[in-house]
Amino acid sequence: MPNEMLNTIYNFIRDYRTAHQGLSPSQREIAVACYINVAYVGRYLDLLEARGRLERTRGQARSIRLLDGD
Repeated sequence: MPNEMLNTIYNFIRDYRTAHQGLSPSQREIAVACYINVAYVGRYLDLLEARGRLERTRGQARSIRLLDGD
């Protein structure tokens, strides 16, 4: 998975949270904004989480928390 897509997704999440008072985007919103299939969003989020750039609460919608200055 290319690093540029990971950065695109991370930046979208950061900007979305800023614009929506800390609310995280849904996976569908990420897919639409980043022009990827919603089926791939979870994989990219898993990779960002493994790299220590974000964390999520399993089973809870919109629970993305950025770790790089969020």
